[in-house]
Amino acid sequence: MNTGSSYEIYDKTHSDYDKTRLAVGNEQLVAMLSSGASSSPVTPAAFRILDAGCGTGVHLSAFARAGFTSLTGLDASVTGLAQASRKVQANLVCGDIRTMPFAAASFDLILFSFVLHHLPHQDEQSLIAATRAVIASASELLAPGGRLAIITCDPEQLSAERGSMWYYKYFPEAAAKLAARFLSPAAFAETLKTCGFGNVVSEPVQQTYWTDASLDASGPFDSAWRSGDSLFAICAQDAEKFAAQLEVLRADIESGAVQAQIASVRKRAESVKQATIIVATKN
Repeated sequence: MNTGSSYEIYDKTHSDYDKTRLAVGNEQLVAMLSSGASSSPVTPAAFRILDAGCGTGVHLSAFARAGFTSLTGLDASVTGLAQASRKVQANLVCGDIRTMPFAAASFDLILFSFVLHHLPHQDEQSLIAATRAVIASASELLAPGGRLAIITCDPEQLSAERGSMWYYKYFPEAAAKLAARFLSPAAFAETLKTCGFGNVVSEPVQQTYWTDASLDASGPFDSAWRSGDSLFAICAQDAEKFAAQLEVLRADIESGAVQAQIASVRKRAESVKQATIIVATKN
């Protein structure tokens, strides 16, 4: 896990990561923190945030735009941190989320956005155990009443047939392997409770990844475009199959069928959504 992932090489892909990535869920997270269900009011200037697995800093930048100033980002990818440093003024630290180098009670919020599924594991139970260890460690870094937030996908949202990413249809085996790396919201809620968190709230993320770039039917042919989705790290494990699947996509582009696929998935995503946000409070 030298670059923060057990299967992705982020020191390479972070160079082009932002072509199709957005800080999905950030505004919704800030609203959840400030809602009546929060344990205490949020004052941005005094609120200490750690983005654990911050990548290229998309969430840190969004927090800064929302008025938060005490920002720390941790990532194992030097490339990602270099990109983040160009976007936002924050304390950026190179390190592993499994051994976070911070003092106890240093933060009021710790965010894990699309990072916990990268933990090394052999099966769901070992993933739960690895996740529990990271969350327990994060709990020590939170002040009393601090919040932990997870932005992730429900495995169903990653389904090639029923999910909300249009191009997963063309890479179904990789999509299934990727989905198997994600815990369900229920599993996360149970893990959070066993680590001493309460007031666990789970909501679908309302924002989507739809941009002109993400809706480009020819995107999967471009290695820079592929950098924004670790699905393609799994595809790369079988180059011959991946090449054949790209040819199927090419045929659908030529026939126009891919546009119907994109329209269908965009419609489905209105109900399925593309991500899930979970917020819990340290007891």
